[in-house]
Amino acid sequence: MDFADAMEQALLERDLPVIAFYDFFTLGHQLFTAGTWKGENIDPLPEFWDRSMANAALKRLDKKRTLVPDADFRSGVWRVAQSTQGGYAQDIVCMVDPYAHVSHLSAMEAYGLTDRTPRALHLTTPKREVWKDFQAKLIRRDLIGLDSARIPVFRRPGIGDEVRRRPIAIHETALPWDPMSLAGRQTRVTTIGQTFADMLVTPRLCGGMHHVIDVWEAEAKDWEDEIVDAVRQLDNKIATVRAGYLLSELLGLENPVFSEWEAFSQRGGSRKLDPDSEYVPKHSRRWGISLNAY
Repeated sequence: MDFADAMEQALLERDLPVIAFYDFFTLGHQLFTAGTWKGENIDPLPEFWDRSMANAALKRLDKKRTLVPDADFRSGVWRVAQSTQGGYAQDIVCMVDPYAHVSHLSAMEAYGLTDRTPRALHLTTPKREVWKDFQAKLIRRDLIGLDSARIPVFRRPGIGDEVRRRPIAIHETALPWDPMSLAGRQTRVTTIGQTFADMLVTPRLCGGMHHVIDVWEAEAKDWEDEIVDAVRQLDNKIATVRAGYLLSELLGLENPVFSEWEAFSQRGGSRKLDPDSEYVPKHSRRWGISLNAY
């Protein structure tokens, strides 16, 4: 069995609808290191494994129509022609970018927190420098034994405006969450607590503050512990104050953590419950924010 045939068989066993260059390179490294596939020797085996060898294998598989460049991405992503899997837009993006996850209004929809159906799929991924740091850790895990001089520079695949005919809204963050994976899917999504916290950081991405307040009023009591845990992870004082106000004054809850959060309030400041509306003089004395969302 030659190397291209072994790669083809490995792709078919993997049975995912797409593959990004990083995953292709890693798969090739595994085969090159093993020297066999299912007990059969790979012959001839490349003398070494690097970008040039990976590109040669890609050309062979492209010629055989095993792999086809995926037009929904600017570069570095291929469809696996014989895969039995289709994949929704959120699955496809999460396969291609290992750090992307469904967020904001799309996460709210996934949890049944909103009656709105966003036209665009909202996804969050780390900012470039953070993404590169994450990728470096992945490389150290996946490419053990490979000479560093042969490890190519891996870039984040360029996601188009639409994936599988679904408009895509990509948001970048310097402080990414640790999202959860959906059972039986490739999709990652913010936890329900993280989803509530995101509503207070960027309410405009969650239907606007009026909608956020409606959702909190209807649903937040059932998820108090999860919300508190997520808010405590935030490095965002104003979002923490907003959470304190909504949980204590809107919903009438009390929690020992609120005394910690009150330290973030600013008396006489210009902080607002709704960051996208004008300041009004009516305010919460306890939390030091303008109640400008009413």
